[in-house]
Amino acid sequence: MRRFSGLVKYQMQQYFSTSRFAMPFAVLMILLYSIYSSRPVGVVDSLMVSCVFLFLLMVWIGVTACDMEHEVSEQILILRVQSAWKYYSSHACFLFLIGMISSAIAILFPVIMDLCSRGQLFERPLKAADLLYGFPLMSVSAFLGGALGEISHPGLNRNRKTTILFTFLLAVTAVTKAAILKNVPVLAVLLWVVPPISDVTAMFAGESCFSVNKCSTAFIILLISGMIWTAVKIMGLKKKGF
Repeated sequence: MRRFSGLVKYQMQQYFSTSRFAMPFAVLMILLYSIYSSRPVGVVDSLMVSCVFLFLLMVWIGVTACDMEHEVSEQILILRVQSAWKYYSSHACFLFLIGMISSAIAILFPVIMDLCSRGQLFERPLKAADLLYGFPLMSVSAFLGGALGEISHPGLNRNRKTTILFTFLLAVTAVTKAAILKNVPVLAVLLWVVPPISDVTAMFAGESCFSVNKCSTAFIILLISGMIWTAVKIMGLKKKGF
């Protein structure tokens, strides 16, 4: 456990010692401001839009994080901890923490904006329950995005341009999946493998408040999907012996 936490800490330090997070952070702030710059806005709607933005943002971060370690450095660390599974799992945990940090920013931003507008930002008063439901959903949405971004790992495909293009195509398809299936239902046969971010946000369409059942279902769906994509990446790398 100490080695695992040490790996996560090392990757966090390595990531924040560079300027890699500067651009995603700037984009996140711009996106959040675009959501809450007009009023009033729906509480559930705005938080679910934030989930989508965090998903896409973490796809970007997941892709760039794949280039953080050189091949030789990865091999040395894997040999040192004597477990490829442990190393790659720690990287997934590192991305999950980045997602939680981004989610914390995304959940605090509307609170601050609402205070600045003297409680006039939302269509109804913002409740503590909204934040307690919104933060976990944002966190697992971000986790799923990071997991999807990591399938662009150079060890899975040496052609970076093709892999990155494919990854972002998957991400865009995941966000627009509901609209695509509405126009072309037959594509459901193929799109079931796409991350279910669109399916989850559709669950809350028209809702004015969060419910325990829907939030629990959405949380489990996003978490399991993120774990599946993480497992796909890890098994692919172990199979290739990278």
